[in-house]
Amino acid sequence: MRFAVFAGSATGHRPEHAALATTLGTTLARRGIGIVYGGGKVGLMGALADAALAASGEVIGVMPKALVDKEIAHRGLTRLEVVDDMHRRKAAMAAAADAFIALPGGTGTLEELFEAWTWQQLGLHTKPVALLGPPGFWQPLTDLADHLVDTGFVRPALRNLISATDPDTLLDALAGWQPPTPKWETPETLLDSVGWICVRDQRLLAVRTHGKDAFYLPGGKLEPGETPAQALARELGEELGLRCAPEDLAHAHTVEAPAHGRPGVRLRMQCYTGPVEGTPIPGAEIAELAWITAADSDRCAPALRELVARLDLAG
Repeated sequence: MRFAVFAGSATGHRPEHAALATTLGTTLARRGIGIVYGGGKVGLMGALADAALAASGEVIGVMPKALVDKEIAHRGLTRLEVVDDMHRRKAAMAAAADAFIALPGGTGTLEELFEAWTWQQLGLHTKPVALLGPPGFWQPLTDLADHLVDTGFVRPALRNLISATDPDTLLDALAGWQPPTPKWETPETLLDSVGWICVRDQRLLAVRTHGKDAFYLPGGKLEPGETPAQALARELGEELGLRCAPEDLAHAHTVEAPAHGRPGVRLRMQCYTGPVEGTPIPGAEIAELAWITAADSDRCAPALRELVARLDLAG
């Protein structure tokens, strides 16, 4: 799981700004949540990255080549992706993220924040958008959001900005967040499922069931009374003859996308990693196993395409 964090390239006039960025970086790393951000070594961006790296966290930076050339890129990151322009930077960050968090910042931070919030309202993604700042910092913005609702320009359900003053409270709110119905859509049926992420040599294990023309992640639907981990352990046994203990499975990503071949239905898939016993052997319902890369995205169901976009797979 990774969160996109938008943050200022300055530290601001108050020391609590940098302190909060440092606390967020440390907290995300300790919870096993990766960070994707603008790639800078300066300001709150640098404080965030340095804290997460010091706590052994994953930090991915995305920066246009023109800014790298100005020598503001952080050179100690887990990975620095250099892109052509700001549009590609934002698209790459959005594809890699499970949620968006805005720390204090200037016009660039606001531009990134409003684009992520707008895309959520339009249904271009189903990921939470959150504000994290010292008490009072984001109050003018949340007041404006309320004003837009009161004057009829934003639906109340789309006012969906989470706001908090400490990282733990924010992360708890993100965990319980539910996506709103997009602006121009009627409510869809939401189908919950689970999937198992197994990557070897930068290739992801995928399955195709009989009668289907697209590949899916191994897994399936939850039965009444099952936890997601219990459901996944059962599905791996039925589909692939694999054995695993539910308590050994760790949540990695949650993806949501239109259900393949089912108009009006969205699939929300909780994806887990973890050790299993045995070699994958197709069960009765499985027509084909494949080890896919990013180049195979056109053969995948929408939810699997969303996951592949987040994973670092060979092309």
